[in-house]
Formats: sequence, C-alpha cells, structure tokens
Amino acid sequence: MVYLDLILVGFGNVGRRFARLLDERSVRLRGDYDLSWRVVGIATKRHGTAYDARGLDLVKALRLAEAGTSLGALIGAESGRTLSPDASGLDLIRHATAEARTRRMQHLVVVETTVLDIERGQPATEHVMAALRGGAHVVTANKGPVAFAYREIMSATGAERRRFLFEGAVMDGVPVFNLVRETLPAVDILGFRGIINTTAHYILTAMESGRTYREALAEMQAEGIAEADPSFDVDGWDAAAKTAALVNVLMRGAVTPRTIERTGIREITPEDMRNAVRRGKRIRLVASAERRDGQIAARVAPIELDASDPLASLGGRQNQIVLDTDVLGPIGIQQLDGGLVQTAYALLSDLVALARGLGRADASA
Repeated sequence: MVYLDLILVGFGNVGRRFARLLDERSVRLRGDYDLSWRVVGIATKRHGTAYDARGLDLVKALRLAEAGTSLGALIGAESGRTLSPDASGLDLIRHATAEARTRRMQHLVVVETTVLDIERGQPATEHVMAALRGGAHVVTANKGPVAFAYREIMSATGAERRRFLFEGAVMDGVPVFNLVRETLPAVDILGFRGIINTTAHYILTAMESGRTYREALAEMQAEGIAEADPSFDVDGWDAAAKTAALVNVLMRGAVTPRTIERTGIREITPEDMRNAVRRGKRIRLVASAERRDGQIAARVAPIELDASDPLASLGGRQNQIVLDTDVLGPIGIQQLDGGLVQTAYALLSDLVALARGLGRADASA
C-alpha cells in the first residue's frame, strides 16, 4: 500500500471537484491501486489555510468552503495550532515540507490548482519549486509552471528525485502528455495544431447558429468554465499558455505565452461566422506550432478552415489536437466533452500514476 499525504494549494472550482472525486473514489483507489491518502493541508485565498499532520476532515472542508466559511474551523484546540489561518499557499508548503522531514512522513504531494497569472506564471511556479526543493512531489492542472518554467522545474525534479505531473494543464483529462511520454518512444513531434480553449470555441460555434457572443459567454460563466473576466479565454491567453506548454514539453522548446503570436475572438461577429458557413468555411480559434529553419513558430489565431477539416467539425464543447509526428504521421486526439470533472480527473489520474511509481520504488528499496 502506498500512503500519500496531500497538500491542496488552491481550493476553487477545480480543487473542490478534485477533493470530491478523491472522496468518492477512495475505496476504489485503495482496492484497485493500493493507494491510501489523507489531506493534511489546504490553502485557499478566499477561505484561509488549515494544516494538521494527522489529517483534515475533507468533507467538512468542502462544506465550509462552499458556505464561505473560514477553513480555520477544521482545526480543533487539541491539534495544537502550528500555522496561522492567514498563511499563504507558499507558507503552507514550506511548513508542511519542513514537518514532513521532522516527522519522516514518507510521501508528501502538493496538488496545485491556483489561478494562473499570465504575466509570470506565478504564484504557481513558486509553489512548485518550493514543494520540489522541500522534498514533495507535485501534481498540477495549472498551465503556468509548464508554460513559464518547465526546464527549471524538470531540473529540480532530477536534483531532488521527485515527480512533477501536469496532465490537466491541456485538454483537461485527455492524456496528451502521457500519450507521448508513455506510448510513443523514439518518435519526434514536429508540430501540432488544435482547438484547445472550450470557452472561445463554444462562443464561435454558438454564433454560427445565430446566438450572440454575450449569450454564449454567459453560459460558460454560469457553468464555472469561464471566469467573470473572460479576457483570458476570448483574447487567446489561455490557448497561448497551453500552446507554450505543448511546445516546451512535446517539442523541447523554451517559449512562454508572451512569445506566442496571439489574436483573440473579440472582433468576430455572428455575421462573420454565418458568412464563412455560406462559403463552405468555419472560423475556429486554432493553436499551432511548427519548426521552421530550426526555430519553433507558434501561433494562436482565428482561422478560416474548410468545412471538411476535422477541426472545423467539432461541436461547441469539443476539443482536438493533431500531433505531427516524424514516424507515424498525424495523430489526432479528440475530447468530446470537457469541464471541471475532466480537469479534476486529470489530477486524480496523475496521483494514481505517481502512486504506481512510488510503489515500484518502495518494493525495490
């Protein structure tokens, strides 16, 4: 049995859905994967921070957060409070990793789901580096660390002998990174193109059918997929961050979202969409990258595609990426439905993959 102590840094929509999934699948994780877990710390900007090395009541934490109550209520007087409820996520990581060394806790894992800062990829990148250097493994759905500091992070994983897993950073729970890493040995990714932002894609397809930009955006916001400030999605920043992550991991690049050529969808109207359809075309926000003369050229922009193009036929909630490989040619990976559950599942999947690796290592030690 592999025992994991979890630190949840970020407890918003994705973090809470992951917590529910953990609770719902706990019996199966133990029975099928020899994985036992407990959450020992939670840090959230809105609801404060709680830490107890003996474990926190996760169901109660969900109830408190959804009621808008401080997570400080999780800590009883008998626990001997060791961390302020106002502590930051970074404070929690440093405290927990220091205690893990003192208590000789075997496997500490930081699950990072904070909101991405597109300027620098912070605070997520700092969280990841602090966790790795403190001796913890990291699982994240945050694009920032991969998009801004992938090489630095992977260098730290080697130095500290820790794992950094991030399948949820692109296309939710669909295994893009794992597919290449685990099933395509000795294959080079020459480039890719795809539709990888659900909100922008949904808005464009909705406008094709006569609905307005505002109506479609409001639906995405009501479902928690788009934020109250939609600029991250509609101006192409989310797609640019995912593009940078794909370039850095799959093509061994060294780019950031700021270096990706980017155009959003704000200027596109329902009339533009209908006119394209009349010409046998579809307008889609396409992310792409290719090697040109030894350099990687990456772009996010609305493009007119032929109606026969696989990317043009995707439904409003579907994503797809086509990898251009040197040996196998193009490989298409399609997601028929995406959202919070799928992103949360990516975190769970990475946790199981981590546990499998740790179990093999423990058995051979």
